[in-house]
Amino acid sequence: MPGAGRISDRWLRTALAVARAGNFTAAARDLGVGQPAVSHAVARLEQELGVRLFERHSRHQTLTTEGERLMGEVEPAFSRIDRAVEAARSPRSRVVNLSVSTSLANFWLLPRLPDFKRHHPSVELRVITTDSDDQVGRDDADLWIPLGLGPYAGLESTVFRPERLLPVAAPELARRLPGFVADPRASGRDVMSGTVPPAVLATAPLLHLEERYRSRYDWWKWFAHHGVEVPGSLPGYRSNDYSLVLQAALEGQGVALGWVHIVTRLLEDGRLVALGEAADTGQPFPILHRVGVGLRPDAENLLSWLVQTH
Repeated sequence: MPGAGRISDRWLRTALAVARAGNFTAAARDLGVGQPAVSHAVARLEQELGVRLFERHSRHQTLTTEGERLMGEVEPAFSRIDRAVEAARSPRSRVVNLSVSTSLANFWLLPRLPDFKRHHPSVELRVITTDSDDQVGRDDADLWIPLGLGPYAGLESTVFRPERLLPVAAPELARRLPGFVADPRASGRDVMSGTVPPAVLATAPLLHLEERYRSRYDWWKWFAHHGVEVPGSLPGYRSNDYSLVLQAALEGQGVALGWVHIVTRLLEDGRLVALGEAADTGQPFPILHRVGVGLRPDAENLLSWLVQTH
C-alpha cells in the first residue's frame, strides 16, 4: 500500500542524483555505487509514493510531472540541510579540503603555498592528491581540480587555467636534438628556450602519460595539430603519473608534453627547456564544487586565491 512505509532520505538523494545526471548509470557513477542500487532505490521510492517519478527511455530518464514537483521541493531542502550541517561542524573539522593531481600539488601548489598562508593565515588547508578522477564529487573534498574533461554531474565549475601545452626537455637533451634553434632572447641567460621542427620530435625519445580519466591531449594530437603523420604506436617511456613523466624529462630521458601552468617554474629555473610555442586546446582545467551547497568562507577564499594566483 503506498505510504505504508517510511521514506528513506537515501532514496530521495538517489532520485535527485538521477534527475541531475539524466540516467541511472551516470547517477551511480556520481554516487560511487552500482547501477542496480540506484534502480532499486528509485523503485522503492516510487513504490512507497505510489507514483512514477521517471519516464524510462533507452539511454536516459526524464522526470514526470510528479517527479519534477517532488525534486523541486527536495533539492532546496537538502541544500539547506547540508549548509546547516557544515555550519554546525566543530572548528577542528572545518578544514578546507582540496583534491588535486600529484603533479599539480608538487609543481604548482607547493611552491605557492607560502603566498596562500601569508594572505590567509587562519585557513587550514588539507591537500588530497590523486591521479584518477574516480572520486571527484564523491569524497570529502570541498574543491576539486580534476585532470580529465568530465562531464561532472552535480558540480559547478570555475575556470582554473587554460589548457596550454608545449614540448619540454632537459637542456642537455634539447641541445642534442637535430634542428634545435635557441631563442636569441634567451641568450646569456640560465633560462633557455627554442624550437625544434615538429617532425624531428617524431624521432626523439618521447615521454607519454597514460591517462586514467577522459583523455585530454597527447602526442598523437600534438603531431596532428602540426601536420606530422606518425604511426599508431609511438615508442617511449610511459607512466600514469604525470609527476613521474616530468621527473623523467628532468633527468634527460625524453621529451614530454608540458602543461604550461605546471612547468612554468621548471622553465624559469632552467631545469627544462621549451622546444616550441605553446598550443591552447580551448579545454580549460576547472575548479569544481558541489551544486546547491554554498562554500564556506574559507573555501571561498581558497577558490579565489587559486583563480588569481599565477
